[in-house]
Amino acid sequence: MDQSRSGRLRLGRIGFLNVLPIYYPLESHIISHPFLIVSGSPACLNELMATDRLDLSVVSSIEYARHPERYYVLPDLSISCCGAVKSVILFSQAPVDRLTGKTILVTRESHTSVALLKILFSEHLRVEAALVSGCLKETAAGGDLPVAFLAIGDEALRLSAGDLYPYRLDLGEAWHAWTGLPFVFALWVIQRNSAERLNGALRTTMEILAAAKDWGRTHLDRICAVAEQKGIVGREALQVYYRCLGYDLRQGEQEGLNLFYRLLREAGEIARVPGLAFPATLARVA
Repeated sequence: MDQSRSGRLRLGRIGFLNVLPIYYPLESHIISHPFLIVSGSPACLNELMATDRLDLSVVSSIEYARHPERYYVLPDLSISCCGAVKSVILFSQAPVDRLTGKTILVTRESHTSVALLKILFSEHLRVEAALVSGCLKETAAGGDLPVAFLAIGDEALRLSAGDLYPYRLDLGEAWHAWTGLPFVFALWVIQRNSAERLNGALRTTMEILAAAKDWGRTHLDRICAVAEQKGIVGREALQVYYRCLGYDLRQGEQEGLNLFYRLLREAGEIARVPGLAFPATLARVA
């Protein structure tokens, strides 16, 4: 596999505020690292990993489920929630129980969130609606707003501050109310051939990411100050947001992830339920 010309490990970064607690200490050089950081949407990073153009990355949890033979999971790293997530929201002009028979616009940027909405509709909320992939701005520019729209990341945070859609379904909150478990939206994974090539150095790589996570978690005031400069939402909303997000992958998160994978298999979204495979040198860290 080709690495970057600099020989540095190519690390994928979601271009949303949700990963700032881990990536800000890396990008600001508070935590020294060997990475070439590449930003993109969740769907973009899935594609870059699937085509060997990144060595390791945060990816949609469904990407690992679709191609577990390509990746190892990096232990104790995720983007998850145990209740409301605040940035994966179905915005609607009507109550959710009245959306049967309607057409709902869903973001192209996250495969996991769309799959989760399908499962919530079919197995929990009993809503039969047509999900159509698209962009809210493009649709609105054509003069026709959808009755409901699934938004993720910074767009969801921005829309939450407005009143265009008075009814909101937080998918993390809906999942937790239904299952009692955390929901894992994304994992950090590494290409299996990259892990084999790194061998003993993989532990150092994991230690750097763990140090970044610990720094971000203990400096949330700084993270909120940096995030506020993006002009998406204010400081108070950001403090609430980051308190909702989890970045661990412990027993509860793994149980929630395994349940999601079983439901995906039953829905025909994946061929089989994958086990979580960690690199042998990091297995006990998990």
